[in-house]
Amino acid sequence: MPNPDVDPTIFEPHMPEVDFPPTLEDIFAKARRVGDGELKPPNNDGRHVAVVTPGRMVMMHPCAAPGTMSPTAVESVEKLLPSSTKRRVAVIAYTELTALKADVKKTIPFFGLLTGLAYVGHSVWVFEGHSSALAAGCREADVLILDELMIPHLASDWIRTVSRVMKRPLIYKHERSTFSLRKIAPEGTKTL
Repeated sequence: MPNPDVDPTIFEPHMPEVDFPPTLEDIFAKARRVGDGELKPPNNDGRHVAVVTPGRMVMMHPCAAPGTMSPTAVESVEKLLPSSTKRRVAVIAYTELTALKADVKKTIPFFGLLTGLAYVGHSVWVFEGHSSALAAGCREADVLILDELMIPHLASDWIRTVSRVMKRPLIYKHERSTFSLRKIAPEGTKTL
């Protein structure tokens, strides 16, 4: 049930103000370790999606417990990105802490997809895409998924920047109206 005390405008994607720590590469290395399953809370065998906030805190969002995700949901995730080849998935979405705490699914409408990708074994980390963190945030990624509403807030040369640091520049945008992914690089129009 929606909380009537929450201002709905907090969920509107925009480029937030970010902190500029000298250890930015270390912060994203930690996020990748969370996504890889190397770092997790004690007594927790499940997988997590790492979310890097504009304040550069790495949050661990748990996926469903192992063996509890419905077979239909697993099948749809497997069709999208098969787990037979483990992928590192960087995600650019709105990550303002206040909005995330109020409702992660309103803040990142495709968060269920991200937890599904992590559940089947892919490494998933999310950040806002600020120009100061774009290279660090996409480093070592096989796939980049962008919330289409964050694209207008990215630096004009964002594709060049991420393509230089990704393992392979496979880039999709999440279209909110159709709840689908559209390939934008390498150039193409394949929709998943």
